Amino acid sequence: MKTAILSDIHGNFAALKLVLDDIASRQVDRIICLGDLVDGGEENDAVVQEIRNRMSDLTPDSVVVNSTGFSSVRGNHDETNNCALLKDNQQWLKQLPETIIESDIIFTHISPRPQKKAIKNGIEAWNVFDETNWRLSFIGHLHFPAMFGEVNEDLCEAHSYSVDEGIYQLDPTDRYIICFGTVGYPRGGGKFIRYGIFDAAANTVEFIKLSGPLLQFGEAVL
Repeated sequence: MKTAILSDIHGNFAALKLVLDDIASRQVDRIICLGDLVDGGEENDAVVQEIRNRMSDLTPDSVVVNSTGFSSVRGNHDETNNCALLKDNQQWLKQLPETIIESDIIFTHISPRPQKKAIKNGIEAWNVFDETNWRLSFIGHLHFPAMFGEVNEDLCEAHSYSVDEGIYQLDPTDRYIICFGTVGYPRGGGKFIRYGIFDAAANTVEFIKLSGPLLQFGEAVL
């Protein structure tokens, strides 16, 4: 199964449509969104409605989801925001699950740790590996592409991979934390819309970047 994974749309409807069109051109079985659909751009309701229309049903917290289609978890901006959303859309966002779990893989917004701290470096990634048993943790929230591996020569620090665009082979004996980046707006000087594809059969991840409409810094909610 190939899973397209996107995150942090933040009301950037034009970029979301660009990503969905690109996904449609590839052989992908399903799509998972890792949260923060809203709060940044001006088309928040359009983003929510697009994803609502693509989701067949709502999955409760921490359930196993094996069906194809479109699923989403809840981000921190979905939970709390200042958007003038339609009431029904805001209620729908708050009902999204915090996690999607499949065997030894977890999809979540900030972190699989009970303490929701951004995984910005190898030390925090090591904390995740130390406190959880997930083989693969797919996260959003960072707004830049990142990949950490548990196997590392340095004590109390995960290995930080340099990733940009392309396919990366995963070691079946290692564990990983992976963030593909953002649809809405990048941090750290980035200039691209980003998402990724996880190929379970090949045990690979593909980092994809697209040129397109990004939110201006003044619109971005940090």
